[in-house]
Amino acid sequence: MSRLAEDLVLLLLDDSSGRSTVDMNRRHRAVGSAVLLDLVRAGRIRIPVTPAGKEPRVDVLDTNPTGNPALDAALRRMGTKSMKVGWAADNLGQVCWKPLLELLAADGAIRLEEQRTLGLIKTKTWPAEDGTRERTIRQAIAAALGGAHPDEETSVLITILHAIGAVPGAADDATRARAAEIARSGWASGPLREAFHGLDTAWLVTLYAG
Repeated sequence: MSRLAEDLVLLLLDDSSGRSTVDMNRRHRAVGSAVLLDLVRAGRIRIPVTPAGKEPRVDVLDTNPTGNPALDAALRRMGTKSMKVGWAADNLGQVCWKPLLELLAADGAIRLEEQRTLGLIKTKTWPAEDGTRERTIRQAIAAALGGAHPDEETSVLITILHAIGAVPGAADDATRARAAEIARSGWASGPLREAFHGLDTAWLVTLYAG
């Protein structure tokens, strides 16, 4: 099963503090977009081609559980009605954040730490535990930014992160330009693009809409 959303969450967490490195709105939109793509590859939704000027919509094809707690939470939130892509991304990013963290903790990539402020307010953070998986992802992104041809999943992650201004290692004009290039064309012919028929329009709406 695709784990794009999990990989993205790892990249959005600060390893030491265990907190998100981007604001909540950008985080929800990005994570929700990755969840949508995971659901496409699980055969649960599709985004049909949309006429110009209209916001694409998500069609739910199968509401049966996937066995993945985050994706199942997304399916429960969506129900069976068609919905706008932007709405779906924002809502799924919010609903799936905690289940995704719990999946990563169960996988050993991060750990849960709980603290109380003034003895009353409980806070939870998710610092890194085993960084092997995240290092592999970051190495692939760094190689792509350096000019290597990225695989489809790396291209998708760069596309999402570029849209919210959070590509790791894109600290100068050259690497930011390379990230933008990948976002425009890096996965135009892969199997994920074939499954996500309405993506050309939907992606811009999902990630750049206010």
